[in-house]
Amino acid sequence: MKSRARRAAELTLSTIRLRQERRVLFAEVVNPPFNYMVGTMVTELRELVRAVAGDPSVGAVVVSGGVPGRYITHFDIGELSRVAEPVPLLPPRAARTLFRTVRAAAKLFGEHALARTPAAGVLAVTRFYDVVRGLLDSPATWLGMIDGPCGGGGLELSVCFDIRVAGSENAAFQLPELSIGLATTVGGQRLTQLVGPARAMEMLLEARSYTADEVLRNGLVNRVVPGHSLAEEIAAMAHRYAARPRSVVAAQKRIVNHAFEMSVRESLTAEGLAQVVGVPAAVTRVALRRWLVMQDGTGESVFLTKPEPWIQGTAVEMNPADAGPGADSPYRG
Repeated sequence: MKSRARRAAELTLSTIRLRQERRVLFAEVVNPPFNYMVGTMVTELRELVRAVAGDPSVGAVVVSGGVPGRYITHFDIGELSRVAEPVPLLPPRAARTLFRTVRAAAKLFGEHALARTPAAGVLAVTRFYDVVRGLLDSPATWLGMIDGPCGGGGLELSVCFDIRVAGSENAAFQLPELSIGLATTVGGQRLTQLVGPARAMEMLLEARSYTADEVLRNGLVNRVVPGHSLAEEIAAMAHRYAARPRSVVAAQKRIVNHAFEMSVRESLTAEGLAQVVGVPAAVTRVALRRWLVMQDGTGESVFLTKPEPWIQGTAVEMNPADAGPGADSPYRG
């Protein structure tokens, strides 16, 4: 008998607490007392992102801070300083070559071979890079529940989620990198895509703390919710989004996330291919038939007469392969 693949929720991680509720995985980032991002956390985030990609039971992931009053404050400056000490000052071209060499060496010899060398700092950057690429390509929807300080590496991570929801009282956003002589590690381009070049540069140059309402206005977060209802609000969103078919979510994310780097022709081709692949899919055919049944012979759009089952993801089981008992029938209710 073929053994069941390990579920993402079964990972044992030292800086992330995991709990799965139906198709939603809740991931609490825990590094008390200040909830700084550290190298171990980045490594474990990469492990989690990869596990979610291979786990069809997960349709959405909610990332939150597991320390009261904290989200992900920023990267631990003490650890950053220790890692930076042995790295020589390099001109940009040499630094680019070093980055590529470290990535290649890690794949060839394993990361453990580099972990105790002067290249360890570069290795940490490549891991963060892997996390971000995995998030942008993930078939699951990733949501950030931000109810505390979200700065530096924590903000750079969060801009790579699909959705960000902030608590109105405690959430605060800051990019202090330039004030301490650093550029962004992985999130600068994504931030620019979300808020535009002018606002992105202002946030970086100011290095000050921005309120939830301020970043809502500039497009950094999707919603601002009172803290007492934040968990309930984002859980409801996650359960809705988790009902969407993973393969189609992945295709749509590729279209959205790569929109700025593709020509009009390339982006239209990508969307056309996604449609050609999606329409003949078995679950799509079932959904289309269900839609027609719900029209009750009137021909009126179901999105005008009975939209709620489709919004909530209850009209049709869109991920039947992992729905458990009774999964052979995609119909619900």
